[in-house]
Amino acid sequence: MNQPWKLILLLIGIFAAGVVAGGIATMQYERHSGSRHSSPEQWGPARLKKISERLNLTSEQQEKLRPIIRRDMEDLGRIRASSFAEGKRIFERMEHDIAEVLTPEQREKFEQMNREMRERMQKFNHDHPFGDHDGPRNHHEPPGAGDGPPPPPEKPAAGI
Repeated sequence: MNQPWKLILLLIGIFAAGVVAGGIATMQYERHSGSRHSSPEQWGPARLKKISERLNLTSEQQEKLRPIIRRDMEDLGRIRASSFAEGKRIFERMEHDIAEVLTPEQREKFEQMNREMRERMQKFNHDHPFGDHDGPRNHHEPPGAGDGPPPPPEKPAAGI
């Protein structure tokens, strides 16, 4: 290939296909693993309920487990937000570095491609949500596909 922009477009296409395939694989995994709760905030109460039922926990034991599960779910929420933020930064850096190599005309097309990809991913995530939710699923979008990562949980989920 004597035109580097073709190689760049090919690499972007491969990356986008990987993002979509990863999202689909994650959804299939969650569907088959029986998990209807996709976030740590949702998973915590369900986990406590399951443990309580299967182990026949007393009310006192459940009360002792609540802060443990709450603490770890908050930690998982922070790690998740940090991971998405880092992924978004890497994706944006890649887009910036690629754009610097392109001609002005190519850069304009590249920016349009990126907008279209983000729109497709946003639509995909709205049409194929993970678990029960209210509102947009920005925290399930790949880096750079939405409005950014969710903030870390500010308060524990109800019921824990």
